[in-house]
Amino acid sequence: MSAITINRRVLQKLIPIAIGYLALGIACGILAQQAGLTPLEAFGMSVLVFAGSGQFIGIAMMAQGAALVSIGLTIFIVNLRHLLFSSTLMNFFVGRSKNFLIGYAHGITDETFAVNLNAFETETAPRWTGEEALGLNVTSCAVWSLSNALGCYAAAWLNPPTELVSYLLIAMFLGIWVNYLSDRKMIITGLISGVLAILLSQIVPYKLHIVLATLAASGAACYITERHAGGADNVR
Repeated sequence: MSAITINRRVLQKLIPIAIGYLALGIACGILAQQAGLTPLEAFGMSVLVFAGSGQFIGIAMMAQGAALVSIGLTIFIVNLRHLLFSSTLMNFFVGRSKNFLIGYAHGITDETFAVNLNAFETETAPRWTGEEALGLNVTSCAVWSLSNALGCYAAAWLNPPTELVSYLLIAMFLGIWVNYLSDRKMIITGLISGVLAILLSQIVPYKLHIVLATLAASGAACYITERHAGGADNVR
């Protein structure tokens, strides 16, 4: 079997992902154009990064003149969840070559992870294969990258207001965060991180306040969670 399989099953699973990627990709491309990127650069960044929230953050920080170190650290922290995604899927790729795993890992996003994991667990006749999973990742990346290039190209002609892109960006992050509103620790962590970011922005240059606020709030949340778990174990 070929390394990449793009068949009817893959395309059926791609449709809902593609609908979301098309809208957000165009918005990201508009933001990229306003940050000074060309359609080709927006396309290249989308292919290499392929992380929606990370790319939005990176472009927004570029537009605000943030240092490359600050941008890199922020995107790294935001995308740390991909390590959990990879470890969860590891059992479905036992015996695969290193090149195959590298190619597949590049295409892991929130959406492709969720769809592939569900397919691996439920598709049994016939079984969902690693080649099909890779095909879904590749086609999803293609849709995202082309949508970014399209948005960047269209923005040069239409010149949409910056407020529209800012609204879409804020709406996207609120949409991500709303998934955690049932978790009190996540709500508190998010609020503390936001307040710290605002306070540190007055004294820390190059947008590093975002990195410091995220690390401080997340580190404190992890410490408190571990202490609480340790205390519960001692009681038992």
